[in-house]
Amino acid sequence: MSEISDLIQTIIMNDAGFEGPWDAFSVVIGFDVEGDADNSYGYLYKPDGDFEAISADLFAIEAPMGAYLRSVYEDGPYPLKLLLQFDRNSGRFNIDFEDKNPNRWVVTPADIYGFIESLRPKFEL
Repeated sequence: MSEISDLIQTIIMNDAGFEGPWDAFSVVIGFDVEGDADNSYGYLYKPDGDFEAISADLFAIEAPMGAYLRSVYEDGPYPLKLLLQFDRNSGRFNIDFEDKNPNRWVVTPADIYGFIESLRPKFEL
């Protein structure tokens, strides 16, 4: 659990978007075959319903991401990507792994707003 807390905190501390008001975020992180993060994109959801594009600083998340992946996957094989969703108000989070489909969580211009909303954290009370 501390690996996730460290990862969430590192993402928050390394993107200027978190300096303003926000309620939640979702970040997709992609990995190479060695389990190193090699891409990231996501969205910061604001109290007024708006959103802002964000990404995880790949250098900054290297240690907490590596610790978390090792705790779940040990020596591999590692996932293609993961989706991390975090709700600031409740403190709840969700992590979803993708092991097979490289096209999962790929944004396209045809449905960008639907895609952004599909990643918005929605936790049952």
